[in-house]
Amino acid sequence: MNKILAVIKKEYKVIVKKKSFIIMTVLTPVLMAAMMFVPVLLMKVGRTDKTIAVADYAGGYIDALNARPAKPKEAKKKGIDLNAADQQQAMQQGGRITFQPVPLAGRDAAALVKEYEQKVLRKEVDGLLLIPADVKAKRQLAYYSTSVSDFATLKFIESTLRTAISKQLLLERSIDPAVVDEATREVDMETFKVKKEGTTKSDSGMDYMMSLFMIVILFMILINYGQMIMRGVLEEKTSRISELLIASARPAHIFYGKLLGIGLAGLTQVAIWIVLAGLLVTRFSGSIDAGILSFLTPEIALYFVVFFVLGFFVYAIPYAFIGAAVNTDQEAQQFAGVLSVLIIVPYILGISAIQNPNSALTVGASLFPLFSPILMFMRITTAIPPLWQILAAIGLCLLTIWGLAWLGAKIFRVGMLMYGKKPTLGEMLRWVRYK
Repeated sequence: MNKILAVIKKEYKVIVKKKSFIIMTVLTPVLMAAMMFVPVLLMKVGRTDKTIAVADYAGGYIDALNARPAKPKEAKKKGIDLNAADQQQAMQQGGRITFQPVPLAGRDAAALVKEYEQKVLRKEVDGLLLIPADVKAKRQLAYYSTSVSDFATLKFIESTLRTAISKQLLLERSIDPAVVDEATREVDMETFKVKKEGTTKSDSGMDYMMSLFMIVILFMILINYGQMIMRGVLEEKTSRISELLIASARPAHIFYGKLLGIGLAGLTQVAIWIVLAGLLVTRFSGSIDAGILSFLTPEIALYFVVFFVLGFFVYAIPYAFIGAAVNTDQEAQQFAGVLSVLIIVPYILGISAIQNPNSALTVGASLFPLFSPILMFMRITTAIPPLWQILAAIGLCLLTIWGLAWLGAKIFRVGMLMYGKKPTLGEMLRWVRYK
């Protein structure tokens, strides 16, 4: 036991004393947050004014587009009531849109489109919106632009014209205009997250971003520490330091000591992140978005630690015995590629499953031990699953870790002293039977 503790202490000190450990402890959450939130902010503030030509063959709809301001400030100046849904749309829109009428005068739609395609390419206008004469019956529009990925603009146009068509249909049936306005007024939906601790107001978009952010953090540190163990073991093997270590301690003690020492270093890093997050939430709670505050609960922090520890051992053990079995970094990367896929699969499933955390596929995959550390945690951040499912995932992970630890110690014992030959999977399994 003393020899295991000595290895744990040595591995822990080697990692936490590195400058890279301190730098990455500070930079990792900052970089991950930047990757997640900066693109969203840039989408909001990076928009420019647009001029869209409108060929209104149905007549009257361009007035509806120009009557609905694309910015809350403009609506306030014009005395126009902009409900919460409009405000959210307007904030997403960012830049002001000018809808410019196209003189039709009997012009054929196909010829007009060809003419404006050239104007779009010459940047004279940003796009052409074609409103056909039968738009009320078919509800189809056509939009031509060099970029059709500006979803906020397209959604703004669709929403505005849908409301305008509804109003026109109701007015044609001689319904009071005041009733029409009231009937076509948009609905503003507030979202509340129901939890055992109580129901709190929550922003669905913020919950999605925070869940994704936490999964990315977990994914990155599992990959990082797994690769760290593999390279460390391989370096000791190729430099023959392992022979000196094995002469003074049993291979199993070295194996378990390395895993626990590096695992404690990773846990230290996670603990620092949790403490810093707690201090920031406490210090700046008044200026932090309410959605973030409702998401970052002690329960989430606890589950993050639990599934980090489980994920670390589930993936670190295979990384460790791969490092012991191979002879070069190139060989190590070939075997590690399989493990990387096993980590990427639950990450990919997690991104899509955030919107549907209780589907049969998600529930089944979250109970699979190799996927549980990421997928079950993802489900917890989205909607707390039944306690039995959480306990089942933890129990299955612990059984898997026990089996991998036994298998890994056997492979480590033989692999650290095997040189010059690239091992096969079958050969590594034969090492397990050696006494």
